[in-house]
Amino acid sequence: MLSLAPALSAANEPKGTMGVALDDELEMALEAIERGDRYGLDRALARLEGTRHGKQVIPYLEVQWLLDRVGEAPSAVAARLREHPDIPLMPRLKRRYLDHLADTEAWGEYRLVFDRAPEINPGVGRQCAYWQAELVLDGTLSEEQSDAALAVWERGRSQPEACDPAFDWLDANGYLDESAYRARVRAAVEAGQDGLARYLVRQGPTGLAAYRDRWQSLRDRPAAAVPALIEAEGDAEEITQGLLWLAKREPARAREWVARAASQELIDAEQAGSVSRLAALKAAYLYQPQGHKWLTEVPLAARDEEVWTWTVRSALRHLDWSRVKTSIDAMPDELTERREWRYWRAVADDHLGQSTAARTVWRELATTPDYHGFLAADRLGIAYPLPADQGEPPTPSDEAVATLANNPWLSLAFALHRLDRPEDARRLFNHEIDGLDDDVLPALAYLADQADWPDRASVVIARMDKLHDPAWYATRFALPHRALVEAQAERQGVPAEWIYSIMRRESLFMRDIGSGAGAQGLMQLMPATARWVNRQAGLGVSPRQLADPGTNVALGTAYIGHMAERFEGQYPLATAAYNAGPGRIQGWLPEVPLPGDVWVDTILFDETRAYVQAVLAGMVTYRWRLTGEPRRLGELLSVVTPGDDRE
Repeated sequence: MLSLAPALSAANEPKGTMGVALDDELEMALEAIERGDRYGLDRALARLEGTRHGKQVIPYLEVQWLLDRVGEAPSAVAARLREHPDIPLMPRLKRRYLDHLADTEAWGEYRLVFDRAPEINPGVGRQCAYWQAELVLDGTLSEEQSDAALAVWERGRSQPEACDPAFDWLDANGYLDESAYRARVRAAVEAGQDGLARYLVRQGPTGLAAYRDRWQSLRDRPAAAVPALIEAEGDAEEITQGLLWLAKREPARAREWVARAASQELIDAEQAGSVSRLAALKAAYLYQPQGHKWLTEVPLAARDEEVWTWTVRSALRHLDWSRVKTSIDAMPDELTERREWRYWRAVADDHLGQSTAARTVWRELATTPDYHGFLAADRLGIAYPLPADQGEPPTPSDEAVATLANNPWLSLAFALHRLDRPEDARRLFNHEIDGLDDDVLPALAYLADQADWPDRASVVIARMDKLHDPAWYATRFALPHRALVEAQAERQGVPAEWIYSIMRRESLFMRDIGSGAGAQGLMQLMPATARWVNRQAGLGVSPRQLADPGTNVALGTAYIGHMAERFEGQYPLATAAYNAGPGRIQGWLPEVPLPGDVWVDTILFDETRAYVQAVLAGMVTYRWRLTGEPRRLGELLSVVTPGDDRE
């Protein structure tokens, strides 16, 4: 069998099965595929025949061969899709085959393959191609398909060319009437797609230009356009949208005009509530003192989690402990019971002279080793609830390991991981994990840990709901590339635990991943940032090689060091800057000195707030992993001073 981990040595495997040595044959096959060497692939496949998992591994490799040869062997692709729809690679092969069929206008086969297993998320282009197949084959679309195609057409952005035949059919059959054009013009204006709006005015019925101009005026000059609309007793939807745009720019004026529109019954209570909500939130986002009062005045029907939480954050930002407490108490129960709000309510109690109640809550929170648990422990001056030692995770039973070894896709996933093919390894691993029984998950987490596969070990631990289990804590906070990290930490003068915590949060130690924005590698650096820091720090590395751990960690650590220098060693600010960009931090600085924990929990962006909390808590844990003793979170949370003090 393809062994799951080095722990399954050849000596422990039954005779006639395939162990780690099979990696050579698998690597031979994959290299032959990359070379386009069919003869070499056939030799490797012959060596796999008759083995324990050969029936699964061979079709997998055949699909790998076909992925880049869909146009050369369409009949072979079609056969594979029919015969092996459950192979993990099949969705990718199906998407490529559908693209080939659309390019060659093989619409009968396209429709057949589209409707057949495996299920895929086709995306807009392939869905539109399916509608084109329907039109070519049947000459019409069903009512459901017509409605779906119209919904795509009415989006405020240009759509793929593959949608043009369906759009032409909608036009010819009367679906693209004036109301449809108005809906799309409005959507285009709201999305800032003025070029599309101009195109629609040219293509659509007469009178659209004035409609577009009204919406653009509302968007670009709401302070002038909204009063005029209200004076003219205009359309309720236009008034509401104009007020929403005004609320983003001038929340106080939006509140004034929404009151007038509501009093004149030009908008209904729901529309007025949506404007009041946005204006109040905008004031809170700007840390304006009136934000809290405005949020408390938002109608109950318009209050959502954002309103409830920012009502607290607004009071917290201004250190108004009485309002912090009453705002938390007013929340729905499911929010009040969250650890963040339990911690801050206890802080408010402490400031209001109810220290006994506060300490009771902090003691409960301090039993969990997370951000607010560490804060609570600091308030009490007690030890953190970290394990006494950093021993190995629980050794699994032979039966559990054997069960996993019998799974061909997991076996292949571990083999691909050993061969440094991380993307396909993760894909196969993820394909199988949801179907596993819970009783074998600890064995899988153990084997992933032993195989130096920290990202998949962490995924399994999360699936087991053992995030804070002492037995798995060291496994969750792995120490890959330790020599590299410690060398770069010393070179740049930053703590190794900071590098590890950012790396874990950014990539979970997956060196090959990238973000939709273009960030790459272990520390998720943008190429432009990598080039800049390479010049700034004089590293002399190649920013083009961001998937290389050495390059990525060197550049990422240098950038951390730059953020630390820019923000005077204040870890919360520098960490927030690493995530959101240093330019945004200036706008988030307080007008008066603010406790570090207050500043973190009132960061504007949800993503950045959670990021900073996770990184700072991770620094505590990684100091424990590296030295055996945790770093106190309070040491990382110095008072944040006003922006003017930092100039």
